[in-house]
Amino acid sequence: MAKSAEDIHAAIRGLGFRPEANMSEAFSIEPMRPADLTQVLAIERESFKSPWSKASFEAELGKRYGGLKVMRLKGGDHVGPVLGYICFWLVADELQIANLAVHPEYRRRSIGWYLLLHAFQLGHAAGARFAVLEVARSNRAARALYEKLGFVVVHERPCYYSESREDGLVMELNPIIPYPNGLPPKGTPKG
Repeated sequence: MAKSAEDIHAAIRGLGFRPEANMSEAFSIEPMRPADLTQVLAIERESFKSPWSKASFEAELGKRYGGLKVMRLKGGDHVGPVLGYICFWLVADELQIANLAVHPEYRRRSIGWYLLLHAFQLGHAAGARFAVLEVARSNRAARALYEKLGFVVVHERPCYYSESREDGLVMELNPIIPYPNGLPPKGTPKG
């Protein structure tokens, strides 16, 4: 049974965690550019047993029904490094999270959380009512983040990952929770 938006907000407020101070001053979320692909591919290879290819990311850059965003350190006069990225698709009233990863040195600093909230905000504004994603059963860190956001497992895909033969879990968030100004309430979990 899906949690209500009110239940999820109450659970988030009760977690007692504050995101890193001054997140919006230190980081920015921007559209991914072709020049970002080298950094994105390095993060992808470090994050997944079956990483997406350069061609996969290049194909996503040209899609009108989706989004490919990066979070980077603000670099003043120069472009800061990519710390994480998200790929999502808007299909009818559904926001599909296709890919999400954070550089290993920057994990557990709310980057994944903020990337997801950004996608929720954009999806909600475009008419999406719920979000879905798929995650490897063994990816406990990602599953914990998704569960803290209110996602629940709605389906299992046995032996979904071809190389490892690992099961995939389909998770759903219903409804999408658009936070004011794209910022979560105080007490947000790390991710």
